[in-house]
Amino acid sequence: MDSTDREEVEGGLRHLHVMEMQTKLDLADATARVLALTEELIARGVVSMRAIEQRMDRVRAAENERTAEQATVQVAPMVDKYQVTDLPDIDCASLVPLCKGRCCRLSFPLSFQDLDEQIVRFDYAMPYLIRQGEDGYCTHSDPGARRCRDARIWKDFANKVPAEDDAIPLVRIRKRPLASAGK
Repeated sequence: MDSTDREEVEGGLRHLHVMEMQTKLDLADATARVLALTEELIARGVVSMRAIEQRMDRVRAAENERTAEQATVQVAPMVDKYQVTDLPDIDCASLVPLCKGRCCRLSFPLSFQDLDEQIVRFDYAMPYLIRQGEDGYCTHSDPGARRCRDARIWKDFANKVPAEDDAIPLVRIRKRPLASAGK
């Protein structure tokens, strides 16, 4: 696939993912309204918009909790990463023996800026989370030089005490291999 085709496919996938997420949000809202209306009709036998609105927050929260485990599209907040200043100067190379590259195991969504640049790879099965290899590390990470100042990484950065191993939940989602086209 040439770069033009890849750009078109990625653009199409992004559009589908955004539309899918909007549909999911719309459906969650509609479902919550129907459930709230149903509860009110059963409880009072009368339709009252005020009463329905009073129930909506509780019913919407319950519906959000119910759908929280379903597939979703995640995108980082719109921040120009090149405008971020005052970042700490961290000697990652000397700290890797202590932290073992924990920051490279973090799972996080990419921004549209990342997607537009087409440098950082995302996980197609979990759009738009950073892509990680079978070892749980970011695919962009050099296996020999893992590279942070994050509470999930360091308990005490100044004294070079790493966080407990369970500070980062290492959830691995096993993906089914794609069936070959001929089967």
